[in-house]
Amino acid sequence: MNRRLVAVQWMQLLVLSAAHFIADMFGNMLPVILPALRAEFTMTLTVGGLVVSACVLTSNLVQMLTGHTRANKSIPVLLYIGLATGGAICFISLLPRTSLGIGIMVLMAAVSGVGIALVHPEGLRAMHRLDAIPAGLSTAIFMMGGFVGYSAGGALSAEFVHRWGLGGLRWIALGPVVAIVLVMLARVRLAVESETPAQQPHSAGSIKRLPFWPLMAVAIPAGISTTILCMLMPTRLEELGFALTWGGYSSTVYGIGAAVGSFTLAYLAYRTDEMKLVVATLLAAPFILATYLLAIAHRAAIVLLFGQGFCAMGSYILLITLARYATGPNLGRRMGFIIGGTWGVAVMVFMALTPVADRFGTQPLLYSAVGGYFVSACMALWLMKHAAQKASAAAPTALEGIRDPVSRTPSTV
Repeated sequence: MNRRLVAVQWMQLLVLSAAHFIADMFGNMLPVILPALRAEFTMTLTVGGLVVSACVLTSNLVQMLTGHTRANKSIPVLLYIGLATGGAICFISLLPRTSLGIGIMVLMAAVSGVGIALVHPEGLRAMHRLDAIPAGLSTAIFMMGGFVGYSAGGALSAEFVHRWGLGGLRWIALGPVVAIVLVMLARVRLAVESETPAQQPHSAGSIKRLPFWPLMAVAIPAGISTTILCMLMPTRLEELGFALTWGGYSSTVYGIGAAVGSFTLAYLAYRTDEMKLVVATLLAAPFILATYLLAIAHRAAIVLLFGQGFCAMGSYILLITLARYATGPNLGRRMGFIIGGTWGVAVMVFMALTPVADRFGTQPLLYSAVGGYFVSACMALWLMKHAAQKASAAAPTALEGIRDPVSRTPSTV
């Protein structure tokens, strides 16, 4: 393969990962600084949850709506727009400390969510064009950029707010400018829908083509659990007397675990079946989470968040890789649904549960997240066995056709 082409595609992949880093950095700022926002604007947890959810829910719903748009266009226009608008929440400090200010904050969070949403489907389509890089590896690197950005957003926002108040967030708004320039200089282009997985054998490797909708069904319960954990963990830590920055550090450890998990599982996927890894990590996730919640009052428990991110988000990366080559809707819709649909449903469930946290506290709601991973693990196990049964049932038919290519009926003399 042309070495220059490989080098160019690696450069484009790193630039796309950097853009993903910036976009997802904004996605984790509001949950981490929520205690500060509640104190500054005198908000209940339910109202604060509405602000956070406005960003995340808008982001994921818009991803589903835009996942199939511009299917035959190769210029990443929406990627530029998304990066430019994703940082709207960096200017929350300019709002009046009134009910009107809270209402405008919800709108700003929604605008930021739209920006984050526009980056993901086009970023994934651009990544799908990089056929000189193995699919599992390119997915892992691209998603790692998002996970590291997500964790960095929590740590940076907490540190900036701790040092300079909400006004410190404005410095983070410089990130999208740098990302836009890098994408332009790298001449990133999008895959068009005519580029099917069958036309990209080097990238697809031996990835099985599973039905898309069962894959998404596996992702949703685990997504709900992950959303509950990431949204409420900083608030729970603040309730236990930890500083705002400790919530940021905890999110960072979780994100680092997710990044390491995406790389490690992508490597292991070359040696074993992807669905086996999905089942194994989803089975491990609830045990790690339960242990963390039992020990959350101790600083040493932060180590468990690395394992939680490794298993919970590592399995999700494998599901995205499988969705890239799944049967069902076209590529843009698959990417929009597996990301936007999964997290959109998860955030709607979270919004419905925030009044419960207001009344009974955050800890019971966090414990409920343990069950979601078990449900996803059971569904993944069923899908893996169903796919194996279908493959074994098709194998004798294929062999029969090889032995007697003309007719499958026995001849008589």
